[in-house]
Amino acid sequence: MTTEGALAAAAVGLLVTLPSLYLGFLVVVTLLPRRAVAQAASGADVAVFAVLVPAHNEEKTIGRTVANLVRLKYPTDRFTVHVVADNCADATAAIAHRHGAVVHERNDPDRRGKGAALNWLVDELHAEASRIDAYVVVDADSELSPDFLLAMSRHLANGAEIVQGLNLVRVSEDRPLIRIRELAFELGCHLKPLAYERLGSSSGLFGNGMCFSAATLRRYRWNESSVVEDAQLFFRLVRDGHRIRLATDAIVRSIMPASLRDAGSQAVRWERGKFDFTRDVASLLRRGVLRRDRNALFAGLSGLTPPFAPLALASVLAFVGGAAAGWAGVVVLAAIAILCLFLYVLRGAALGRMTPWVVMRILLWAPSYCLWKVGVLALAALGGGRGEWKRQRAGVSSVERPLTVD
Repeated sequence: MTTEGALAAAAVGLLVTLPSLYLGFLVVVTLLPRRAVAQAASGADVAVFAVLVPAHNEEKTIGRTVANLVRLKYPTDRFTVHVVADNCADATAAIAHRHGAVVHERNDPDRRGKGAALNWLVDELHAEASRIDAYVVVDADSELSPDFLLAMSRHLANGAEIVQGLNLVRVSEDRPLIRIRELAFELGCHLKPLAYERLGSSSGLFGNGMCFSAATLRRYRWNESSVVEDAQLFFRLVRDGHRIRLATDAIVRSIMPASLRDAGSQAVRWERGKFDFTRDVASLLRRGVLRRDRNALFAGLSGLTPPFAPLALASVLAFVGGAAAGWAGVVVLAAIAILCLFLYVLRGAALGRMTPWVVMRILLWAPSYCLWKVGVLALAALGGGRGEWKRQRAGVSSVERPLTVD
């Protein structure tokens, strides 16, 4: 092999094949057996929940969300739905109240955003001195599975302090981008956290469907100056030795944009977060290696793993380029990466019970999406994604979810 070929093989092996093998490793881990969660106690021993819904100009979606929340299968005297109408200029507060929520109106133009809204609401509830065992945070465009709180209560009864529900997409239309996002959430918010759970590490915090014990939120607050406040809270919790559990039996679904144009600003904000918490990722990796802290190690690796779309595009380009240049080593390494990524996609689709027809449509549309995603990453790398808390089109909440979806 020529010097150029050897250098290309080294680059492909390090930047493409190695992370792809890591994703393949996570696929294998998800196939391992999982310990069953014990049933929670009944009657007076079940946890008392405060369900928190941060909302900014969400009049189109808040009614449906609150209606879903108040109908959850849980003792009605053991949970309350609290909506913080944050700097709203529409009918969010009135609609939320009409559907059965306790509404807290907040007007503070100098402190905008999800983090500030949640910190303020938690302070308000603490000041009331009523019994609250745990808080659940839900986006204003979400739908919870009927037994969501029952599942969270079981995890809390088993000793969990922080639990992330299964954060997935509500398929409102059978359109390519929505289906791609459905698969992306299955990969980033189901497959990966499931693997980390079985490795004895932490699920991420994805901003929606999160559950915190009351004691935890007395010690920790969201960073009000960040668009990735949930990710930064996650890193602080892991750094301090907390383990975030995954509740696959507690499902939350939210609406996604149906077109690339509508999804653009939202996607840039999500990807911006990955650049903003690079230092946190490095710190956790160092801690994981030096202290043999498995929780910190896998949390750091999760933040370090490249997004799936550019990784898939790079593997295909490496395969084609290597074949054209006659570099057998590059071709072999790229083929290994493609195989791992293909298995990763198939496992995610299986977890989401997606039909072969849906998967085929996703694969046909994937090249265009990958190119768009590379553009999104470029914008984020150049400093995009530091906007205010504002509504998206198609009924999508502007709450910044610092997802590790691909």
